[in-house]
Amino acid sequence: MDMRRLLSFSCSKAILPLFLGLCSGNALASGLSESLVSCEPSFFKHLYSQRADLGKTVKLARNDQRGLAWPPVLDRRNFNTAFQHFTPAVDDQGLRLTSYYDRIMDLGEQGIYYFWGFEIDASREQVMAKLPHAEWQEAGEYFISKPRIKADANSAWQNNSAAASGIAPAAGSAEKLLMLSVEDGKTRLLCSLQGSVDELLLQQERPDLAQGTTR
Repeated sequence: MDMRRLLSFSCSKAILPLFLGLCSGNALASGLSESLVSCEPSFFKHLYSQRADLGKTVKLARNDQRGLAWPPVLDRRNFNTAFQHFTPAVDDQGLRLTSYYDRIMDLGEQGIYYFWGFEIDASREQVMAKLPHAEWQEAGEYFISKPRIKADANSAWQNNSAAASGIAPAAGSAEKLLMLSVEDGKTRLLCSLQGSVDELLLQQERPDLAQGTTR
């Protein structure tokens, strides 16, 4: 199967909604897209710090002990239920966020793919202009930011200059990057963790999925 087509399909159909709200023209929360750019687990701590405002427009799950929050989805393995809409949309420092997307895809020998992030009511160029420090790189049909790779479970994250759209990670390795795409007329800003993702790495990078976290 053509991985480029498969990933394009997964990101376009799978990432539906996002979260938050625009209230009488005022942002209820701020810095949401900014906090996603690095694709670090601190993103979920930022959501927790914004929980009072976010909770006005979207249902949040929380882990108070660890200081984490996230908009839960019904089923991460089904693109129809892998999103949480924000009603109303939120003005995030000039970017209108409309949905949160949280998707898991198991591609067998090609690894497991985790996607999380936002759908944005703005052009790709507008998003890039708002987040210039991401140092965007064109990669096939997407733009990506600061791709990283772990050669194996015992390696540290390193810059991945060879990252390419539609190419699965090498066996035993894992990749992490920020993706900016336009699918079916929708602009999506997503983090991707993909490849050989074991439980330890998953708990490190996606603390919202860690065992014992309140759903």
